[in-house]
Amino acid sequence: MRNYFIISIVLSGLIFATGCSSSEEDPIVETKPRPVRIAKIVSQDLPVLVRSVGRLIPDRQVVVSAQVTGIVKQLNTDVGAKVASGDALVKLDPTDYRLALNETSANLLSAQAGLSAAENSYERARRLLPENAISLELFDAAEAEYRTSQAQVSQLTTAVDMARQRLKKTIIAAPFDGHVTRRFVQLGQNVAAGDPVMGIADMQTMRVRIHINEHDYVHLDKDDPVTVTVEAYPDTPLRGRVDKIGIQADERTNTFEIEILFDNSEFIFRAGMTARVSIQTEVLPDAIMIAQESVLFRQDRKEVFVIEQGSKAAVREVRLGRVEGSTIRVLQGLMPGDSLVVSGAQYLKPGEPVTVTP
Repeated sequence: MRNYFIISIVLSGLIFATGCSSSEEDPIVETKPRPVRIAKIVSQDLPVLVRSVGRLIPDRQVVVSAQVTGIVKQLNTDVGAKVASGDALVKLDPTDYRLALNETSANLLSAQAGLSAAENSYERARRLLPENAISLELFDAAEAEYRTSQAQVSQLTTAVDMARQRLKKTIIAAPFDGHVTRRFVQLGQNVAAGDPVMGIADMQTMRVRIHINEHDYVHLDKDDPVTVTVEAYPDTPLRGRVDKIGIQADERTNTFEIEILFDNSEFIFRAGMTARVSIQTEVLPDAIMIAQESVLFRQDRKEVFVIEQGSKAAVREVRLGRVEGSTIRVLQGLMPGDSLVVSGAQYLKPGEPVTVTP
């Protein structure tokens, strides 16, 4: 038993010695440089853009209504047709209005004849009165008849003018150059004064109505450059201009209404199409923009890694500003010329050696 104990101690010593010898012979493992991609920091002027989406509407659009009652006798145009100012859109049956004009015109002629006779009687009475050839009562009667005839002629002249205007209104005309957008009546339909007849829109110039938040609104000005891109024609950006700036925010959305105008003289775009509007409100000089994916969001700070001399990683705390697409502005923490790690930063530690890959 004693011999077994001694043998165990000897074997344990040998194993311990062997282990120590093996550990001392292991080579020292060096830290392998971690591959990263970098980008040189440069500063540039940054246009501040306000973007929004809206729908196209005509610059002017009206619903033309009947001004007199009548039966639709003729339709001269239809939806989609181009019309010029003054073109007849719809004609109502003019028969009743033409008869009314003829009647009032005849009454006027009769009244004018009566006025001529009354005027002659009045003139004779006016000459005879100083000679006492007629009584004052007869003179007053002649004068009254003359004045009454004058009033009657004036009244009937106005009636003729009104009858002529009513007859003219049986032709419903376009108020300006444009296109017919809607038709509300049919042939033979009886319409009353005020009933809608046709919709007319001027699409030589189109309008986009958008809404922007108050933070962008305070920087907006009518002289700001505007670009409009209609989604149906994404490769055709257009220059626009700010036409109307709302002065009261919408109670539900807390946004302000803005209207943009742009040329459509070739009549490419139609009302209702979707358009994207970009308004340049200002330019920030010497701005530093980096990819958002370069930023590491820690619990209470935002950091990036840069490569300093000796090809070692160094961490920088940054203060961030405006986001533009996939980039973000750095207000503090980076300078032009810095080598920013744009790929692989999430695996780095401060002071760790790196190797730059394409």
